[in-house]
Amino acid sequence: MKNYILILLIFCSFNVFGQDNKSEAGGPPKISELIGFWKKIELPNEDKINKENPWPQKYQWFAFYENGKVYSMMSDKDSNYSLKDLKETFSVLPKDKTPNYKLEGQFLTIDNKEIKDYQELWGVNLFAMDINDFLKKGNLMMTLDDGNGNVIYYRLLKRIE
Repeated sequence: MKNYILILLIFCSFNVFGQDNKSEAGGPPKISELIGFWKKIELPNEDKINKENPWPQKYQWFAFYENGKVYSMMSDKDSNYSLKDLKETFSVLPKDKTPNYKLEGQFLTIDNKEIKDYQELWGVNLFAMDINDFLKKGNLMMTLDDGNGNVIYYRLLKRIE
């Protein structure tokens, strides 16, 4: 099982950092597919496949807005936040201090004007079909690049409807 997961994650990272073409399994999301609210799903052996963990809190929620803003919230405790809950939570955060994102093909960049020279480069892959019990159609795999083309962190997100 461990080898299967590793091979699958390698496939995902090649798919993300390879060509812009979509395959049967998925490909880069369109901006309309990215916009919305997401919850992080734990990957099997996550602590072993992630070379670094810049966000050690296990439970994470995200919102990508049409205006190019990305909001996030993290906790050590799980919660089943509704779309309404997340909209209310993120609406009180100051827009001028909120990071921006830009989607270009298979790459998503996030910057934060509050932190000098801060930038995250993510590969993104939206699954077009169910692969197994945790990689499902509509899930978004994000792979964080270390700046030298190496994936150091995997994040799997499920859309909150």
